[in-house]
Amino acid sequence: MPEIDLGAERDFLLRSLDDLEGERLAGEVDDATYARLHADYTARAAAVLRALDGDAPSPEPPGASGRPWLVAVALVTVAAVLAVLLSQALGTRQAGQTVTGNDPVTPTSGVPGAALAEAVAADPDDYDARLAYARFLVSNDPVEALRQYDAAADLEPGLPEPLAYGGWIRALVAQELDGGADRERLVAQAIERLDRAIAADDGYADSYLFKGLVLLDLAGDAAGAVPMLQRFLLLAPSDHPQRALVLGTLERAVEQ
Repeated sequence: MPEIDLGAERDFLLRSLDDLEGERLAGEVDDATYARLHADYTARAAAVLRALDGDAPSPEPPGASGRPWLVAVALVTVAAVLAVLLSQALGTRQAGQTVTGNDPVTPTSGVPGAALAEAVAADPDDYDARLAYARFLVSNDPVEALRQYDAAADLEPGLPEPLAYGGWIRALVAQELDGGADRERLVAQAIERLDRAIAADDGYADSYLFKGLVLLDLAGDAAGAVPMLQRFLLLAPSDHPQRALVLGTLERAVEQ
């Protein structure tokens, strides 16, 4: 028998899930047919993705590839602290200051990232400088990273990365807050930015991952999360180190 092309099979199944979701929304399939086909496609896709993950190369360490989503994963570990800092910063920090009150674009000689800070100081309207500085800050000063992402988004509202990561940082903060107006406001802001990121570039995979997680874990909308996570799996490269995790999250969303 000829060898099965697992990559092609994965793409077919994930595309079929995407098409099926569209057909359901358009009223082209009944509920029973949708449920049967969705369960079949999801189970088959899970098997194929697990087979591919078994042969995938070891993921690169954070920062090795330059892809910012690797850094974003690390943000989860500091979300509790970030929640406190951001709530303080949103209420009391003056424009141009970090949560410690320091000017973020006044570099200290020998400090890593000084050149990035200098580039922003030299040209605050330079989108690339803002984005590079945000990526550097996200693992050590997420609050200031958020400021830089928002500034970059203001400069280039048609580009998805600063919108997506500005939304994701807000979502991480909301996750650590007990209910109330602050949490609701941050979740709404996160979803709004992620929607803008998707509108700016519907092929940017990270936006779908972040929105799926926000809808599932913060907004209580498992049905809305499913197509977001499916779209991410369709767009993400086959060796994406978070693929297995996302697949498990998708299965959890389908079961709810």
